[in-house]
Amino acid sequence: MLPPKTLYSFLLCCFLCPLALFGQSTVDQIKGVVKNEDGDYIELATISLFQDETRFVSSAVTNAEGQFTLTDIDQGTYFIRIDHLSYVSYESDSFFKAAERVLILPQITLTQGVSELDEVVLVDQKQFIQVKADKIIFNVASSPSASGTNGLDLLKASPGVTIDFDNSISLLGKGNVQVYLNGVQSRLSGSDLTNFLQSLTSDTVESIEIISNPGARYEAEGTGGIINIRLKKSLSRGLNGNATSSFTKGEEYRYSNNVVLNLGGNKLQAKLDLTQSHTNNLIIFDDRIQQNNAVLVGFSKENQIQDGYNIGLGLESQLSKKHYVGLDGRAIINNNENRLRNFTDIFTVEPPEFTEILFSRVFTDGNSANYLFNGFHLWSFEDGGSLTTNLSLGTYNSDQITLQPNTYFETDGETVINNEDTRFDADTKINLWSAKVDYDKSWESISLSAGLKYAEVKTDNSFRFFNFENDIPVFDPAQSNDFTYTEKVTAAYANLNFKLNEYWSVNTGLRMEHTESRGQLFSEVETENNDVSRSYTDFFPNVGFSYDDQKKHSFSLNLGRRITRPVYQDLNPFERPNSQLVIWKGNPFLNPNYIMNYQGSYAYKQKYILTAYYSETTDFFSRIVETTGEETTQVIPRNMEKATNLGASLSIPLKITEHWDILFFANVFEETYRGDVESTFIDISNWQWDYRIQNIINLPSDILLDITFTQRSRWIWRGSVFIQGTEGLSFGIRKDFFDKKLQVRITGADILRTQSDLSYTSDYGGIDLDGVYTADNRRFGMGLTYNFGGKKTESKKSKGALDEELRRIQN
Repeated sequence: MLPPKTLYSFLLCCFLCPLALFGQSTVDQIKGVVKNEDGDYIELATISLFQDETRFVSSAVTNAEGQFTLTDIDQGTYFIRIDHLSYVSYESDSFFKAAERVLILPQITLTQGVSELDEVVLVDQKQFIQVKADKIIFNVASSPSASGTNGLDLLKASPGVTIDFDNSISLLGKGNVQVYLNGVQSRLSGSDLTNFLQSLTSDTVESIEIISNPGARYEAEGTGGIINIRLKKSLSRGLNGNATSSFTKGEEYRYSNNVVLNLGGNKLQAKLDLTQSHTNNLIIFDDRIQQNNAVLVGFSKENQIQDGYNIGLGLESQLSKKHYVGLDGRAIINNNENRLRNFTDIFTVEPPEFTEILFSRVFTDGNSANYLFNGFHLWSFEDGGSLTTNLSLGTYNSDQITLQPNTYFETDGETVINNEDTRFDADTKINLWSAKVDYDKSWESISLSAGLKYAEVKTDNSFRFFNFENDIPVFDPAQSNDFTYTEKVTAAYANLNFKLNEYWSVNTGLRMEHTESRGQLFSEVETENNDVSRSYTDFFPNVGFSYDDQKKHSFSLNLGRRITRPVYQDLNPFERPNSQLVIWKGNPFLNPNYIMNYQGSYAYKQKYILTAYYSETTDFFSRIVETTGEETTQVIPRNMEKATNLGASLSIPLKITEHWDILFFANVFEETYRGDVESTFIDISNWQWDYRIQNIINLPSDILLDITFTQRSRWIWRGSVFIQGTEGLSFGIRKDFFDKKLQVRITGADILRTQSDLSYTSDYGGIDLDGVYTADNRRFGMGLTYNFGGKKTESKKSKGALDEELRRIQN
């Protein structure tokens, strides 16, 4: 770890140098003008100013010249919302207001909407999908078709996001994506991230923010970008909340029940949310593998059953005008039960002969508990600067018992050749803590952000293997091990944003991260890789240029560098059987991978947005299947030399009629994977495209209908397997009752069952593979939400104490 004095000196210079260069004035106002598409001024439009995305600050009404003025506005980051009966509601991007300055916003243009003259009703017209220069926003709360689904299903429906066979997430074709919750990194990956996302219900999610090229303020971890899930937050005073229940049925059923309680006061806000859910994921593989002189034809069916609780508690208090504190905690508790049955017919190629049948089963029972605690303090200074301190603690425990009965039969399927039954117990314990300090200050034409962070994590993994003798499990020390991993990351960053003139601005940033890690394997079997340590320092720059003529045209160009470190279990060098024929083996020498992102965006009227991007990843993570015998294989994570991604995305909103709107989003890119992986050379490239057409239809009786069609071309999984393209149709219907106290939703996903069967092929390293993966994607469901509440209040939103925490935990 770098000396603390060096880091604090670096940060102090970032603070003090700009202070000597800029002065201040004495006015605190935000001004602007509002027009329609014909250039006419709009009178009597309501302007609402918000801070931290949920806190209402001030309001105003436009005059006959479309002008508005918001007065007595302190320094900070804000956004405005504009409502008018004759126009579609408008919501701006976030902007920064410097202390004692007049901020004049660019001209705002509203789009003509529908005005109901029989009664005055304000309808929230927020688009389901918003594409901005730096991110894409999926407004889940506005989408009827999203109801009754979990967090993982929501990501599958998000533009630019794809979910692979093993539930790994890709963003615009790039893997290793970081998942955040309310701006706080989830710290999870692999099956634990899947469990966490499935424990979230769509009815508690407000929006999903998709950030493909984060800046220096964000932690450099995650070469694929960031997906931030924002939960709903109350703006009401007194005791209020809601109760939600949803149910979906495909081949198997799923349900969730959620209760949210808010207590809002002038100085203290409290929130309690509780979700109970049941999920049954059905997965079927029907495949053929040829390696050496053997052909394996298999069929497997697995049910992944999870019963879980997700409990969150938050407290926030305004101690004084300058001090604001918050404390929040979350407990995620899951009980898991996996049941797999597999039949494999085994053939020889020369001579062509059907030799035997393997009937294998896997019974896994386990539980996990994830506890997160966060605290933060916000200190505002007289000069307009602010200092935010975050402290976070986390613990994770997982226990699993897996039984694998294996029976070999003669080709008649009845005569038993032999039984080979095994059992293994896997326990994981992880403890971590982190501390983070951020400083923010702005002047008339420049703003500064700088900060420090230290994070430390330690994981203990225990693997106990048993063979069966006379139906009694006997411990096998030769196939058992303990693996510990410790990682320490020290980071410092500085980010400067320059306003060059009325149209041009520049954003520059540099993040430094120093990593120290050590993995230790304890086993009776001597290995060469039982103690691996690393120490390295990396720098992650980002630069961005943007132009806005404040009328119709705007564009931006930016580049940035990021890193992804290996997940802990991928570094464990011991072998772990998935079945009698397939063994998982970790790689202690797996290197982190690095990516350079280049991205440009153009927007016309902030509605039609075109984005072009290119990225190059070195030491790309691939999971390679390698032959270890005539019939057996091992799956091992390895670094591939390079992966590239070149593409573009387009967003077009269309208004067909007064009651019918369409949002079209398309993405096309070329992905390449090249490198010599343990004497196996891989050189694969593929052009991939996908698009979605979302129809939003307002039916009579205030019924909202959402119909979405998606299509995806052939794609590459894990850098070596080709997956056949798919298309799908989904719908959602929403209706409110009793003055919006009760909401009823009916949903259907993959209603034509065209996204449930995925064909795949692969041919490299002496392994020829093809098959069909089947998932339980066609589902129909219903959801109910009942709201009870108090009066509106100006509640704040937590800064999020567990900011950018480590996520790489995996069973």
